[in-house]
Amino acid sequence: MKDSILKCLKELDLDCKICEHEPVLDFETAALVDERFHLTGVESKSLFIKTKSEKYYIYLTVQGEKLDSKYMKKLLGEKVSVVGPDELTNLTTCVPGCVAPFGFDKELNVRIIVDKKIFNYEKFIFSPAVPEMTVEAKTEDLPKMLEQYYDEILYKELDEEE
Repeated sequence: MKDSILKCLKELDLDCKICEHEPVLDFETAALVDERFHLTGVESKSLFIKTKSEKYYIYLTVQGEKLDSKYMKKLLGEKVSVVGPDELTNLTTCVPGCVAPFGFDKELNVRIIVDKKIFNYEKFIFSPAVPEMTVEAKTEDLPKMLEQYYDEILYKELDEEE
């Protein structure tokens, strides 16, 4: 998955900063890595969720935001839950805590929901599915990245209540 993500970034010729480092599995360690590599973007958070009918989604938001299950039920028409670590790894090869916003096998038919709050920032930081690498990219390039993997992008509007 990591290779697919890095290939996508290269093919799109995006202005990204890619950093290799010790494993990062929490926001505290991420802050230290950000400081060391002079990363200024907002830490993104990709939650791998599923509906009651087994449809998979990535909810891409920013650090500090939480999943609003009531909002997601309203948006998707059914209950959602965060996928557990074993199921996550078996389905995606992502390390728990390092879910990427894109790059999933097409057969999984993963969809995406993007919190528009991410566009309040010039840059965002994400994991390419492994804890030893961080990518910082321009937020304006996010749609270009996502369009390579998703047929439809759902957005959580800024004014929608949590």
